[in-house]
Amino acid sequence: MGDSHSRAVTLLGSYGLFAGLALLVVARPELGPGVVSACGLCLLWSDLRRDGESPIVLTFLATVVAVVLMLRSDGARPLLAAGLGGLWLLAGAQAAHRGRQFADERETLLEQMNLQDGIRDDERDLKYYRSYEETVAVDTRLRRDLSDAAKSLSGTLDGHEVQARLITILSERFPSARVSVVGGAGEDPLLLAAQRRRGPILIKDARAEAQIVPGARFASGVAIPLKVMREAAGFVKLESDAPGAFGPDEVRAADLFATMASLSLENIRLYESVHRQATHDALTQLHSHRAFQQRLQEEVLRSGRSQTPLALIMLDVDHFKRYNDQFGHQAGDQLLRTLSAILASFARPVDFAARYGGEEFALILPNFVRSEAVQLAERVRARIAEEPFVFNGAPTRATASLGVAAFPTDATTASQIVRVADERLYRAKHGGRNQVVG
Repeated sequence: MGDSHSRAVTLLGSYGLFAGLALLVVARPELGPGVVSACGLCLLWSDLRRDGESPIVLTFLATVVAVVLMLRSDGARPLLAAGLGGLWLLAGAQAAHRGRQFADERETLLEQMNLQDGIRDDERDLKYYRSYEETVAVDTRLRRDLSDAAKSLSGTLDGHEVQARLITILSERFPSARVSVVGGAGEDPLLLAAQRRRGPILIKDARAEAQIVPGARFASGVAIPLKVMREAAGFVKLESDAPGAFGPDEVRAADLFATMASLSLENIRLYESVHRQATHDALTQLHSHRAFQQRLQEEVLRSGRSQTPLALIMLDVDHFKRYNDQFGHQAGDQLLRTLSAILASFARPVDFAARYGGEEFALILPNFVRSEAVQLAERVRARIAEEPFVFNGAPTRATASLGVAAFPTDATTASQIVRVADERLYRAKHGGRNQVVG
């Protein structure tokens, strides 16, 4: 509005002054040379008002007036020519001055624009670096916490202890949240939603997302499924009474901790599997011969220190080769598995049942005297004799011979007690089988 008003003032002033001078020339032609020179006032006025178009127009009009006067008055031509020349010099000087001025203004404007662009770039870079600094700080803390968590979670071979440590880690990371590790989804709407999604789920405001978690008793929550050996193993759950307590960064951090716990649980299962394979017989799932020898050494030493009795039962299947030839090796394997289950059913938690080798088995009985072991061996023998050993829908029959030895009445070392029990086992076999010798 101000620029248009200023331009109007310039135009009115310039053309008004020129119109007055033109009328004066019409009324007094003899004043023409002075009037032409006076037109320079119009140019100065226009230049003062910084109007770029009026000086050109006024110079043109003044030139037309001067030319008309020179054609009509021969005597005044030199003066008119001189006045017109001065007017053109003034117009040229003004044009040159305006050119330099415009160039300076253009350069100043470019400098201002470059300066503003530089300021914007600096502000953008500063914002980026601040964001980067915050991200680095968050990542650094997360990496430090993950390193500490890895040491904590991998420092135990107890699955329950891993879960307890995971709860402690997440509780320290999210002090305002309720943290729990749950074995199954049950009727929990948050866990059911994570189960349906098969991955982590974030609920920022339970009231706004009531269709996902109906009847929720929290304002915001996170649920992360736990998988061990690619199998569902429960959920990690974080709840808060404040809406918006969790965001994507919190979900990412909690998921990383949960993944580390899953890896620790997988390592425990792998260790238990390898340990079981090393100490258990693959066919019967009883303890292996090597585990038996080690346990017997330990029990003999313990009995010797505590002055308590120890008994050993050795068992061998009667005519096992004949059984395999008659029914096949698969039936033989099934027989050994069934017999192993029978033997294990007679063992107490402190006892030690093992496959000694082939169709031979052993049962270590701490705090058993020989007479008690003989009675137990007789019950085992009778139970085996009664078992139908069904294979492919048809019953088969098998019996076993058993030998019993005791510490310290029969032997004082592990190798001696095995030798005595083995000798009595073969006495039972040579004495007619399906009997106990103790």
